Amino acid sequence: MTFRLPLRSIAALAALLALPGCRDAKREAELVVLEGKARTATAEAEKREADAIKDKQAAIEHEEKLKLREAELAELAAHMTAREKELDKLQAEMKAAKVEYETKLKRGPVPEVDAERVIVINPEADEILYERNADREGAIASTTKLMTATLLIENGDLDKEVIIEDSDTRCAPVKIGLKKGEKYTRRNLLTALMVKSSNDIAQALARDNAGSLEAFVKKMNERAKELGCEHCLFINPNGLPPVGDQPEPYCTARDLAKIASHADKLPELRQMVKLKTYSFQRSDGKAVTLENTNRVLRTCDYCDGMKTGFTQAAGYCLVASGERGGRRRIVIVLNSTASGVWRDAEQLLLWALKA
Repeated sequence: MTFRLPLRSIAALAALLALPGCRDAKREAELVVLEGKARTATAEAEKREADAIKDKQAAIEHEEKLKLREAELAELAAHMTAREKELDKLQAEMKAAKVEYETKLKRGPVPEVDAERVIVINPEADEILYERNADREGAIASTTKLMTATLLIENGDLDKEVIIEDSDTRCAPVKIGLKKGEKYTRRNLLTALMVKSSNDIAQALARDNAGSLEAFVKKMNERAKELGCEHCLFINPNGLPPVGDQPEPYCTARDLAKIASHADKLPELRQMVKLKTYSFQRSDGKAVTLENTNRVLRTCDYCDGMKTGFTQAAGYCLVASGERGGRRRIVIVLNSTASGVWRDAEQLLLWALKA
């Protein structure tokens, strides 16, 4: 606590001492001592106040230095993060270059293909062996049905019966000719879908699964995101072009490869897509032999699936899977030609399966 003797008190004492008859040597000495103590206390208090102000200023300066240091550290951290990202990118590029170099040594040059968008993957190692315009968005036609089949198989209960409704039959070709009131198992319909790519079957299964085509399409897009697809939009379960005010569907070869890689892990689907023919049991008991639209199944022993597609926007498309010598590969060719699509897929599969 600061102790100060008011100046007027000191003055009063001095005046008192100056009064005639009031001089007392002892008392005067005591007052002098008291006055000295008061002045000393005042000086000490003033020094403490000065020291406190100095300490406060030092604390402010220290805090400012800390803030400056924190800003410098934050800038350094941001710089380090940017450098780490650059390093990660460089490492990824070096890995890709290494894979490309080793691939050329083992397999020779990549075959020339007609397809505009291509990707070749090793699904077991999540490895990309070759790509061309793999991130370009565009239509993928009936290869869309790989996502449709994925949802249906993941839902299970494939032996449950489906009753065909009139809305199921209303779609553009290709159709198998379903009729209102007919009854089929989901498995029967799904197998026919993957072999012959009938659009009315896709609609019937989608409606049966989700209650409506719109609800099923929502599930398709949600599942695609779960699989890591970032550039993909489905508008129907069959891959047909938009109708009315529907947006244009699109998917990249890279995202389609993610879907195909996941679908390839479903045993039920693997069994369906490898069939060269399928005896479709109609509701009236008659059997219709369906021939798989994937011609590569018939020309290459190492091919065992997966799905074809064609629209004007997508061109000729094929997702082809194959296995040889314990190695499994998936080829995606999009926007190819009528004759080139089969050659593209076959040559790329053969090339990818060499090593």
